[in-house]
Amino acid sequence: MELTYKNEKLRKLCEDPKYNKELVKKYGTEVAKKLPRRMKELKAFNSLYDVPSNLPHRRHKLNGNLSGYYAININSQYRLIFKPKVNTIIIDNLKEIKEIEITEVSKHYE
Repeated sequence: MELTYKNEKLRKLCEDPKYNKELVKKYGTEVAKKLPRRMKELKAFNSLYDVPSNLPHRRHKLNGNLSGYYAININSQYRLIFKPKVNTIIIDNLKEIKEIEITEVSKHYE
C-alpha cells in the first residue's frame, strides 16, 4: 500500500530512525519499537483489505467525529489513525483502497 502523511513531522516520527528519541519521549519505548514495524507492515499489504482485523493489528473503522477513518493498534493504548486517500469517493470495497493518509498517533479514548 502507498502511505502519505498529514504532515512532514508525522512522517518523520513514523519512518525516520533519527527521530527515535522524540518518538520515545512522546509515546514511550514500546510505541517507539512497534510504530516503525507497523509502518513497514502497512506498506507491505496490497490493500486495506489485507490488513488483519484481528490482533495485533485490529484494523477497524472509526465512527463519530472520526467517521470515514480507520485505525490499527500499535499497542494496547496507542493506535494509528488513517483515512483512505481517495478523491472524495467513498469506497466500501477495502480491496480497492491501496493508498492511505496517516493522520495521527493517538491514545485510545483521549
